[in-house]
Amino acid sequence: FTSNNPYRVRGSYNYANNSRDYLLAHPSADFNANMYSLYVQDEIRISDKLRITPGLRADLVHLPTMPTLSEKVSSILDDPNFGNTYSYTPLNRIDNRFLNKVQLSPRLGFRYDALGNQKLIVRGGVGMFTGRIPFAWLAYAYYNTGNSFGAIDQRADQQAFLAGTDPVKPNPNGIAGFIAENGTVVDNPNSGKTQIDLVDNGFTMPQVLRGSLGIDYETETDWRFTLEGMYTKSLKDVLFQQLNTKDNPLYYGYDKDKQQPVYSGTVDPRFSNIYLLSNTKEGYRYSLTGTIAKTFAKALSMSTSYTYGQSKDLSNGVRNSMESNWQLNQALVPNNPALSYSNFDIRHRIVSSISYNHDWKKAGRTNISLFISAQSGSPFSYGIVNGSTQGLPQQVSLAYIPLGNEAVRYFKDAAGQTADQQALAFNQFIDGNEYLSSRRGMFTERNKGRTPWNVQTDLHIAHELFVNEKGSQSLSFTLDVMNVANMINKNWGIQYFSPNTFNSTSSVGLTPSLFPPQQNAGNYPVFSFSNPGQPYSIDYFGSRTQMQLGLRYSF
Repeated sequence: FTSNNPYRVRGSYNYANNSRDYLLAHPSADFNANMYSLYVQDEIRISDKLRITPGLRADLVHLPTMPTLSEKVSSILDDPNFGNTYSYTPLNRIDNRFLNKVQLSPRLGFRYDALGNQKLIVRGGVGMFTGRIPFAWLAYAYYNTGNSFGAIDQRADQQAFLAGTDPVKPNPNGIAGFIAENGTVVDNPNSGKTQIDLVDNGFTMPQVLRGSLGIDYETETDWRFTLEGMYTKSLKDVLFQQLNTKDNPLYYGYDKDKQQPVYSGTVDPRFSNIYLLSNTKEGYRYSLTGTIAKTFAKALSMSTSYTYGQSKDLSNGVRNSMESNWQLNQALVPNNPALSYSNFDIRHRIVSSISYNHDWKKAGRTNISLFISAQSGSPFSYGIVNGSTQGLPQQVSLAYIPLGNEAVRYFKDAAGQTADQQALAFNQFIDGNEYLSSRRGMFTERNKGRTPWNVQTDLHIAHELFVNEKGSQSLSFTLDVMNVANMINKNWGIQYFSPNTFNSTSSVGLTPSLFPPQQNAGNYPVFSFSNPGQPYSIDYFGSRTQMQLGLRYSF
């Protein structure tokens, strides 16, 4: 790109004026969103042992003005191949009716004192809960209407850029200058391409159905045991699609079961991309937690909890636009993603604490606490990053891991290395990774990788001095040591994470030969291989011991 030989150029430009002053004075999206909520709840005592708590919440998100539906939207061409690998509301039937209606969330809780002495409590509930989305997603629907902004999303293998033009060269009109140099009239809404961001008919805020059941038991010797389970089912989650791609795909030679379509061609040449935000009922999560706690002689308290949980969804929705959420979602069929492990999948977590209190009488009182948290890492996906093997404007793709003797079909003799040498290096990398080697002859899966366990130990020391005889005024001195274990041993307390640049996608080392595109015999794509190293990173700041001193005066 810096050598002025880009493979892909993306950007937007204003039909009226692309100067910095004009764009700052005329916001791309200017809209209001009003949120109203009403909640009623009652507590009903059925008996001395049982009480129930019914409740009802009503939520309304009101948009005083809706996005503009341009003539371009109402006349969008239909895909004659509609429904081959994914489906959606036909875009010329989008009616701009979404949100602006009350969502009801009933719920019912209960608490049962089984023995009548607070020693055995059974509690739980079931209900619906409504959330919200970032309104930044909606902002794109207000300005990517086809009336105000044009868009370019051009790849050099599909249409070459004019020699001598430079997309990174400073220009008072931004990227509009580069687009004009490449032959597009930038001040005419009927010239060139535009991007459309749409919201599906009847779209509502996310909503889930959640149920929980817990048991608390305290023994005669003051041991406390808790067991709690929670299950959440998505009723209205979010789904992102890019729908200006002909649904008439081909498949690579290795894809015998036709799992990963390869697309080409646009449905409507007036548009670069068309994004749609809609609801889906797919997705669930659950967790089971057990806790043991005990206080000794009113001075020493200890507790340990273990949680096992799983979470699955179609998309994590952590990006700031419909475009980014779609482009960075790992799926074999990006417009019809399969239910898979979420970025927020917990799996195993252990939390322990120990606290000691001592009263020195006239010298005040001291508290020493130790908190330990251990979690089985965070999930990430293996795949191809900063490119797509599917002919789509995506930035990530799940990867097919070839059989050992099949890998050579991925490569050509190039850069002083034969195809056999490249295949050998690639196979060595795959064989050295437990997960990737288990996927030979198959595709990688979303969020099936996992970083090592993250274990952190924190120390808290506090001493309180009373400054008057009544004890109503005091000075508290505190020392907090975060990740204290790393101070003892530099290999302890290391914090691992998967970078979010490509939505926690770790490269398998393959870069597709897209410019110009190449294929080997048997319809195999051609790649270059570079060992990507570790699939996760270390948080060097979080892995260090940190100390904080505090002073508080209470009166």
